[in-house]
Amino acid sequence: MKIKYLFYFVLLVAFSAIMVKSDLTTNCPTTCSQNSQDFNISPNPDDPHMYPADWMALQRIYPHNTMNIQAHVAEMTKAAELQKAAATRFEWEPAGPENIGGRITDLAINPDNINEMYIGAATGGILKTTDGGATWENVFDDRPLISIGDLALDPENPEIIYAGTGEANSSSFSFIGDGMHKSVDGGETWEHIGLENSAYIGRVVVDPDNTDRIFVAACGNLFSTNSDRGVYRSEDAGNTWEQVLFITDSTAAIDIVQHPENPDILIAAMWERARGLNYRNSFGSSSGIWKTTDGGDNWYELTNGLPTGSNVGRIGLDIAPSNPDVVYAFYDNSNEVNVFRSDDLGESWNSTSDWALQGMNSSFGWYFGQVRVDPVDEDQIYLMGVEMWGSSNGGDNYYNIADYGNTWEIHVDHHAMWIDPVTGRIFEGNDGGLYYSDDKGNNWTKINNLPITQFYHIDIDYLEPQRIYGGTQDNNTVRTLTGNLDDWQAILGGDGMYCQIDYTNSNIVYAASQWGNLYRSFDQGNDFNYIAGAFENDRKNWAAPYKLHPEEPSTLYFGTYRLWKGTNYGNSWDAISGDLTMGDAGSTFHTISTLDISKLNTNYLLTGADDGMVYFSPDDGDSWENISNGLPQRWITSVVFDPFDENTIYVTVSGFRWDEQTPHVFKSTNLGQDWMNITSNLPEIPVNELVCDPGYPDRLIVATDAGVFMTYDGGDYWMGISSGMPNTACVTMHIHPDTRDLVVGSYGNSCFRINLDDVFTGVNDNVVEMLSGDLSISPNPVKSAASLTFETTAKGMANVVVYSLDGKLVETLFNGYLAEGKHEIAFDVTSGRLAKCSAGVYLCKAEAGQQVFTGKFSLIK
Repeated sequence: MKIKYLFYFVLLVAFSAIMVKSDLTTNCPTTCSQNSQDFNISPNPDDPHMYPADWMALQRIYPHNTMNIQAHVAEMTKAAELQKAAATRFEWEPAGPENIGGRITDLAINPDNINEMYIGAATGGILKTTDGGATWENVFDDRPLISIGDLALDPENPEIIYAGTGEANSSSFSFIGDGMHKSVDGGETWEHIGLENSAYIGRVVVDPDNTDRIFVAACGNLFSTNSDRGVYRSEDAGNTWEQVLFITDSTAAIDIVQHPENPDILIAAMWERARGLNYRNSFGSSSGIWKTTDGGDNWYELTNGLPTGSNVGRIGLDIAPSNPDVVYAFYDNSNEVNVFRSDDLGESWNSTSDWALQGMNSSFGWYFGQVRVDPVDEDQIYLMGVEMWGSSNGGDNYYNIADYGNTWEIHVDHHAMWIDPVTGRIFEGNDGGLYYSDDKGNNWTKINNLPITQFYHIDIDYLEPQRIYGGTQDNNTVRTLTGNLDDWQAILGGDGMYCQIDYTNSNIVYAASQWGNLYRSFDQGNDFNYIAGAFENDRKNWAAPYKLHPEEPSTLYFGTYRLWKGTNYGNSWDAISGDLTMGDAGSTFHTISTLDISKLNTNYLLTGADDGMVYFSPDDGDSWENISNGLPQRWITSVVFDPFDENTIYVTVSGFRWDEQTPHVFKSTNLGQDWMNITSNLPEIPVNELVCDPGYPDRLIVATDAGVFMTYDGGDYWMGISSGMPNTACVTMHIHPDTRDLVVGSYGNSCFRINLDDVFTGVNDNVVEMLSGDLSISPNPVKSAASLTFETTAKGMANVVVYSLDGKLVETLFNGYLAEGKHEIAFDVTSGRLAKCSAGVYLCKAEAGQQVFTGKFSLIK
C-alpha cells in the first residue's frame, strides 16, 4: 500500500473510531433482585449527539426506541423456512473477497489437533477447517440467525460444539441471536437448545470434569430491559437451563472463567449496558465481578481492591491455567483502562496498569474487553482493544503489540485469542480476520482466505463486468479487477460506503467513506481527489448516497439533507433542493439515505430519507413534491424507478417487527400519489434494497436481513432464492444489464453472484404460466384446514392438485365429476402428503374440461 493510502487508512479508520459515550447511567445497587430503571426513553430524533456508527441499529429500530426480540426471532425463523421451502436450490457462486477478511468474535480450536479449528464470525456464521486454514467450510450457514457470540468445544469430545449466537460486542448494530445451538458431529448438523430470548451470548464454558454441565453468560436485549440475562447453567448438556445469577434487568453477563482443577469455582463478569435511539449506557454500579464456590448455586460479589460505582464498564476475565490462583480482570471504566490481578482466586486484587494502556480502546471500550493468559506462563498476558498490548511480568509493565502503526501486518480492533499450550502459537481474531504468531506477537501471518467481509454497497464496472467494487465495514473500499476471489485490494480507507464506476470510462472511479467523504479517481483508483468540499458542512448520513446521471456520466447527484448536483465529474456542485427531510435542529439525523434517477425520463428524481420522507422532482430539481403520504414512518432504504413505466416507482423500508404489522415494500403507479403495499408473503424483516430486472417487467428482487427474495408478478407473492448461499443479511445488490449477472453484497459473508436467467428459469415454465391465478384459497396463509373455490361454466371431469414451486406434484385434492357452477373443495394440510411439506409457497391448479384455474397459498408450520 502506498504511504498516502496508509495515511488515508489510519486517518479515516481512526475517525470512525471516535464515538461519543452517553452520560446517561443507572444507579442500581448490585443486588441479585433489584431491577434497574426503565430505559424505554422516548426517542428524540433531534438529539445532536448521534453516534457515528449507530446507523445500522437506528435503521432497524426507528421510530421505536427498543426492539421486540421475540417478534424479530419469529420473523427471521419464518424467513429461513421460506428460503428452505424453495424447491430449487439456486447455484450462487462466491464472488469474494476471501483475502480481505472481516470481524471474528471467537475461536474454538481442538487442543489435540490445532489444524481443526472453528471461527465465529460476527455476522457470518461458523467456519471450520480441518487442514490448518488451507480450506474452510461454513457449517452454520443455514440457521435462522447466524451472528456468533461465543463457541466452546466439549473437552472430552471435540466433535461436540456449543454455539452461543448474537455478537456480544455492543457495536453499531450487533446482530441478534436466538440463543444456544449444539452440534454432536463436528458441525454437520445442529440442534437449537434454548435461551432463545438471550439476544447475545458473551461466553460459553463446558465443565471439563462433567461435560454435561455448561455455563453461559447471557447478555439479554441491548435495546430494552428484560430478565433473560445473567449466568445460566445446564446440568444435562443443554437440554434444560437454570438462571443461577441475575443482577438487574439491564445487567449483562459478559464473561465467565472456571477453575481448571476445582470446577465448582467460577468467576463471572457482569456489565450494565443499554441502548436506545439517542443514548448509550455502557457503565453502571451493577457492573462488577461475582464468584461461586459451589458450582453456581450461590454467588457473592468480589470488591476487595476493585473499582465500584457508576463509572465501571465492561470487564474481561481470564484465569492462569498454570497457576489457577492467578486471575486477571480487564476493566473499561469511563475515564481509564485498567487491569487488575488477583493471586488468591479473586478474593483480593491489585491494580497492574500503567498509563501506557490509556487510549488502547479509543473511546469505545464496550466493543472489546478480552484478556488472555499464556497457558504455561502466569505472568504473560495479552489485552485486546483497538490496539493489542502485552505484559511479560504480570502487569508490572506493558508493551505494545499492534496498533495503527503496523496495520500492514495485523488489523486493528481485537476480539478473540487462543494460545496453543504445546507450541505457543497464538491465533488471533479481529475486525480484519484471522492471524497467527509464533513469537508472542512480534510477527504476524494472516490466514487470508475467509469470505466474511461485511459490505455496505457494491458496484459493477459496466465496461469490464468482471470488476466488482464495494464499500466495507472497517475494511475500506475494495475491488477486484479480475473477478477472482483472492485478489481484492483496498483503494480507499475507512469504512467504505457507496462506490460508482463511470459506465463510459473504467478509469473514472468514485468512492466514499463514512459521513459523505467523497473522492474521485481518474486512474482506476490508484490516486484519489477529495471532491466533497461544497457540502462537507451539511448534515449527512453515515452512508450518504450518490448516483451518476444515466446519460451524462460527468454529472452526478449527492444526497445530504438536500440534493446536490455535480458537474464536470464533481468539480462543481449546486444544491438543487431545500431540506428533503422532516427538518432538523442541529442533529446528525434527518438525512437523505437513498436516491434514484429515472432512465426513462432523466428529469425525474427521487429521494428517500432516514426519517421516512420521500420526495419526487419532475424537472431535475427545479421543484419537489413530498410523496410520503401513505408510507410508514420508517427508515427509507431504497427508492427505485421502474425500468419499463416512468410513472411507476418502488420504495422499501427497514425496521424490525413490533406489535403492529409492518409492510416493507411499496409500489406506486402514479409517481407517489397513491401507494400500494406489495409486501405480500414476505416476512416482516428489514428490506435493505430493491432492484428491478432490466429485461422483464414486474420482476423484482429484494435484499433483506434474511437473504434475497424475488417476485415474478410485481409483488403478488415472493419466493426465497437464497438457498445456495449462507443465511446472511444481504444489504446491497447490483445487476449488470448485459451479462444479466446479479451480484449481492452480504454483511458478513462477502459477495455472491448468479445469472438472472438461471434464477427465472429455475421454476418450471408451466408454473410461471400459472401465476396469474383465478382460484381463491381461504384462509391464506394455511396452517390447518382451508378451502379453495372456483366456478365452472360447464359440467365435466375435474382434477384439483397442489404443486411445489418447481412444478412437482405434491397432492391431489379432488378427481371426479363436477356440475356447472361454484365449487368449494376443503383440504387439510395436517394430513396426507401436505403434512410432510415444509413451510413455503405452493400452487393449486384445477382443470375442469377446457377451463384451468390457478392460485397459490402460503403454508405455515
